[in-house]
Amino acid sequence: MVYRATAHTESRKAQVHENILKAAKTLVSEQGFRQLSIQAVAERADIATGTIYRYFASKTALCVALFQHATEREIQQVQAAATVSGSYTHKLEHALTIFAERAMQNPTLAYALIAEPVDPELDIARLDYRKAWADSFSSLIRSGMRKGEFITQPEQLCAAAMVGAMAEALITPDSAHLSASQRKKQIQHLVRFCLRAVVKPGD
Repeated sequence: MVYRATAHTESRKAQVHENILKAAKTLVSEQGFRQLSIQAVAERADIATGTIYRYFASKTALCVALFQHATEREIQQVQAAATVSGSYTHKLEHALTIFAERAMQNPTLAYALIAEPVDPELDIARLDYRKAWADSFSSLIRSGMRKGEFITQPEQLCAAAMVGAMAEALITPDSAHLSASQRKKQIQHLVRFCLRAVVKPGD
């Protein structure tokens, strides 16, 4: 007889998979990728280490899956922020602000996702998602150009530069020690810097 997984079994497997990623994300949020271990994730998820290896072939595979899971979530939040009503300048401003605010909520996780030295496999995934970030802003910039709000320029190049500027500015060592008001002010300065690169003077 051929074994067929029941709906309950599949649901249970999906829940274990989600719990592993959740535990790993919590640990990375505290210590970064380099301090992550299969044993630590197993202890945090309250499962055996062997269970993790049934879902992920290696620590690197787990890290790549976690990176993809966490980054996709962040991209979704920024894309949702870009749907607010108003001008394209306002949409871009809101999307950039959400990007920065979420990064500053957890500087350790932001550093891990953006710049922490990692294995080559994870670095490849990071480059792919960095392009996905740029694509999200590129579509906004392109629409703003069509409406005459933004300077006409290569939108993909501009978006990539914008993501690079945001990423570099958000992972400074001092970020974790800023007060709420200091973080707010820093985000405002950073968003204005990016907007000056695209918004037509006088708009």
